Amino acid sequence: MAVWLMSGPLSAQDLRKRLWDAGFEQVHVHETTDTVTVFFEHRLFRTPYHSLLYASMLADESRAIAWVPLYHNRPMGVYEGKGFTYRALNDEERIFFRQKNNLAQGYRFHFRISPDFSARFGNFDDPFQTKTNVIVDTRVYLLPGLSLQAGLLFPLENSLDAQEKNIRIAPSHLHYFTELLPSHFVSITGGLFHYDRYGIDLQYRYARLDRPWSIGVESGLTGYYFLPPGSIYSEALNDLSFVMDVEYRLPIENISVQLSAGQFLFSDRGFRADLIKQFPSIEVGFHAALTQAGTTAGFQVAFPLFPGKILRGKKVEVRTTEEFRWEYTYNNEAVVARQYRLGTPRLADQLRQYNGRFVGRN
Repeated sequence: MAVWLMSGPLSAQDLRKRLWDAGFEQVHVHETTDTVTVFFEHRLFRTPYHSLLYASMLADESRAIAWVPLYHNRPMGVYEGKGFTYRALNDEERIFFRQKNNLAQGYRFHFRISPDFSARFGNFDDPFQTKTNVIVDTRVYLLPGLSLQAGLLFPLENSLDAQEKNIRIAPSHLHYFTELLPSHFVSITGGLFHYDRYGIDLQYRYARLDRPWSIGVESGLTGYYFLPPGSIYSEALNDLSFVMDVEYRLPIENISVQLSAGQFLFSDRGFRADLIKQFPSIEVGFHAALTQAGTTAGFQVAFPLFPGKILRGKKVEVRTTEEFRWEYTYNNEAVVARQYRLGTPRLADQLRQYNGRFVGRN
């Protein structure tokens, strides 16, 4: 990160260029007589806090700037002042972004490198069984909020199951994200997911980003698919999942409690409880579950991968993934309270990062 010394405020054009050169995308500056509002997206950072902090350092303005970070081409809110105090967008700001939003020229072509790691512990003959792949994918925006994620999976090691180590299509899908009404968020994803699932995933979440409560519903209709060398095998879409949850952010140390209930993968019905601690760039969670398939407990962790940016040009960027999320559960025999990973963060995990009570406390 670098800070420039300036004799006066930057012009809108200079500010756009400075942010673009630093990896920011979809940069739009809205100037009025008394305020400057800057819209941007930065896909390198896992949390908006770091992009807000970086943007404010680059601007180094004598004027106060209100920042509007985007997620999947959608404005998430206005963050103002040194503490990045959150407020919702007003109608004028929403109209300005719709007029300025430029999908053709506002984004670089990203190549993202992500690890795909699975493990099982405790087998008598092989106590540590693992499966390690590397995914190289990209996301292309087709319409406002609508994107195509596609890539290739390169296998490195597999002592976990009998799947051959052939290069194949990585989890790839169409993804649509929008805020239907203020605080009402929707995510629709269709395609190939992790855990060898394909199908459609629907998520809805009511989350006021200045309040501690949020409520969500997730449902998926999926089937099994398998990609052996040179062929495709799939089964019918016959697995329906439906899970509701409520999450509450405690008034201490960025800790949230999430309670979920419903039908998980493989018609497994039951309950799950998560305790989640957010740090500026890392998230750590502990969970316990009780379902028809049994009981389990474990932990999960989410963090960005080093080094982040590998290569950046005017039109192309190569980087490591903004978020690697891994979950461990002690029950290796039964699949308890399992949900497939999409390759895109779930709504609850993503919206948690934009909550003003988290951003303003860092």
